Amino acid sequence: MDQEIHTLSAPSVNLLLHVLRLKGADTDLLCQQAGLNMAQLQDINGRVPVERMQALWSAAIAATHDPDLALHVGEAVNPTSAGIIAYVMMNAATLHESLLKLCRYQDIVCEAIRTSLEVQGKQALVKLQVISSFLENPRHALDCELVIYKHAFEALVGQAVPLQEVLFVYPKPQNIATHERLFSPARLVFGAPHSGFVLDATCLQLPVVTANQELNLVFEKYAQEYLQKLKEPKTVRERVQREITQLLKGEEPSVNMVSRNLAMSVRSLQNKLREEGVTYQALLDEVRKEMALKHLLDNQNTISDIAYLLGFSEPSVFSRSFKKWTGLPPAQYRQRNTLA
Repeated sequence: MDQEIHTLSAPSVNLLLHVLRLKGADTDLLCQQAGLNMAQLQDINGRVPVERMQALWSAAIAATHDPDLALHVGEAVNPTSAGIIAYVMMNAATLHESLLKLCRYQDIVCEAIRTSLEVQGKQALVKLQVISSFLENPRHALDCELVIYKHAFEALVGQAVPLQEVLFVYPKPQNIATHERLFSPARLVFGAPHSGFVLDATCLQLPVVTANQELNLVFEKYAQEYLQKLKEPKTVRERVQREITQLLKGEEPSVNMVSRNLAMSVRSLQNKLREEGVTYQALLDEVRKEMALKHLLDNQNTISDIAYLLGFSEPSVFSRSFKKWTGLPPAQYRQRNTLA
């Protein structure tokens, strides 16, 4: 799964280009430098690989000489311009329900960053985590999303949503004046395990001012269909990954089980995977690793439970495998990557 290609929607790329045009930038040249396909950008359902968007951020920052460009872009974006995901959020009953829909459908906008919501006592944590290995310098994408999210929360409930902390995964820059202006009076935490917000959990019960149950059903149906289409596997590798994910429920899925579910012989399946440059065992390890990371970060299951869920015979076997994948034992990884 590490080599899975993550994409973002063409309209989200066009939002950046629109702001750059307002700033007087030569967007045609920037797109050329980033290797962007202009035909894809004109398709409302087009998808752009995240590495191309990362290249566009780099080219735009070099052209504007603005290290805080992503923050300024986020500030200029109207949260309602995010398309179907915005309509789903705007018609939820409460901020809590709206955030859950954001977490569920965020891949429609960008697959490279996972948004999650955790309620820990009197605090709520909106967490943004990079899940794409192709997003090598995620600061710009994260900064832009943080500002858009903040403005979206306020627009949804029709009032300021007091943030206790704003978390940034990167080290503190020399100049944080823009950060302070946009997020004051929240405490800014740089070098955090992940980017995101900490807020009072009572804010989650604030009603969404535009909520409409009938429209909510219509837009959510469309969002579900779009997401399902987006997630349809396009290669044998992806089909195998999906089957392994569905079968990993307390036992290790064998290549025989997966080939049978895909209506293929074991030999045919292995040959097709070989043509795509991968083996069944490698895919099994990748799926287990990704699921292990998710379970450890969610902090809902014990390490023994996770080992069982992933089909390992013993927790010690899981621990050895996890250390081989990440260089850390599961307990140490969890400690480093979750809030104290």
